[in-house]
Amino acid sequence: MCGRYVSVTDPATLADHFSVDEVTTSGHRERFNVAPSTDVYAVIEDGTSRRLGTMRWGFVPVWAKQVGGRGQPINARLETVATSRMFAPSFRRKHCLLPADGFYEWKDRGEGRRKQPYFIAEVSGEPLAFAGIYSSWRADDDQPPIVSAAVVTTSAAGAMRDIHDRMPLMLPASLWASWLTEDADEAPHLLETVQALGPPPLVATPVTARVNAVRNDNPSLLTPGSVDD
Repeated sequence: MCGRYVSVTDPATLADHFSVDEVTTSGHRERFNVAPSTDVYAVIEDGTSRRLGTMRWGFVPVWAKQVGGRGQPINARLETVATSRMFAPSFRRKHCLLPADGFYEWKDRGEGRRKQPYFIAEVSGEPLAFAGIYSSWRADDDQPPIVSAAVVTTSAAGAMRDIHDRMPLMLPASLWASWLTEDADEAPHLLETVQALGPPPLVATPVTARVNAVRNDNPSLLTPGSVDD
């Protein structure tokens, strides 16, 4: 799964990295503990331009009665995203990329011991591109839409298998355009390609339990350490 991540790269650098045509956000401060229900950077493409903006992390389906209610997940499983009632409409038409400078995952140490958090990032330090899907929800016709996203997750591979059984689906640059632009008829075939992907080269660093508290949001969270520190 993916429940927390890091977002410190500024919009101008992300725009260059993801080859966007337009930036529609003024950006946010460096965030070392991004949590669900907050606004996060997202890249979309509508066939004429690629844009970098923000979306709420926490998927609000079009039939939801309110934002922040139950049943608004932060992750969508790759294995069922094309068929689930919750996600299938967005999977057919509304794909996005969610830039991240790394993410956190917790390893179960068993025997009632506290889980050990890890910070996981690309070896090169470049931003990761999480595959995402999004939805537009309106309280009523007079209100602007709330655009929300879920991170697509897949079975853990490589070094991630030793930490957790799930991980975000991280797309290489060669698949960004396909993920963003495939139409409703082609989207299911895209699964065959992304399911065969291995993860990018990742490095996992154990960190302290300070990351467990959302209120802690500073560079010290990335300092190597142990849950027992």
